[in-house]
Amino acid sequence: MLDVPPDFKYKHHTGIDSEGAEISSDAITLFTNYGFFTDTLYQTPEEYLNKRYFTSDAATRFMKSGITYDYKNTPKVELISIGKSTKQDSDKIGFFSGSDYIAICQHAGKPFSWPVKLPSEVKNHIVKTSLSNNVYTRTARLKGGSPSEIAIYMRDQRTFVKSRNSYYGIVIGAKHLTAKQQELVTKIFSTLRPKPVSPIEMDIQ
Repeated sequence: MLDVPPDFKYKHHTGIDSEGAEISSDAITLFTNYGFFTDTLYQTPEEYLNKRYFTSDAATRFMKSGITYDYKNTPKVELISIGKSTKQDSDKIGFFSGSDYIAICQHAGKPFSWPVKLPSEVKNHIVKTSLSNNVYTRTARLKGGSPSEIAIYMRDQRTFVKSRNSYYGIVIGAKHLTAKQQELVTKIFSTLRPKPVSPIEMDIQ
């Protein structure tokens, strides 16, 4: 459920595996999507680093020509520690240039340094998360001035369905906003709250 000014109009869109809509005024259009497969928005730097994609990249350093690799024989790389790059690190010419973090990894017991660069979408967005009364909320906004973009994702933690390995969730976003429009959209987002979950929905497995 969402509260919007009276000049906003609602237009429903039927999707393949979710329900979409536009809620718009003359100047602002909010795009919504609801279902099990809604976009959960951008990762935070911490979330990206915790997935350790860079260890897979680092493993390629130890691959040998003429060998076909799969999950069974891919070189094993372990993370020892990770820290933010210093200006001296990121200003280096070549392999470490532009790095955001330096990971200390090891392969076959031997440590080595590996540069980690955050994807642009992670670096360019401010992401905040919260969990209260079984409601998980995630907001993302583009860094910098206007025009800007802002989005919110929300789900009730009690709606998890094992067969889909997912939750009912809603995402609402808007782009090309001026600073004043972004302020209004932020206020609209603050009114978003989940529809009460029925006992049937809570018991879905």
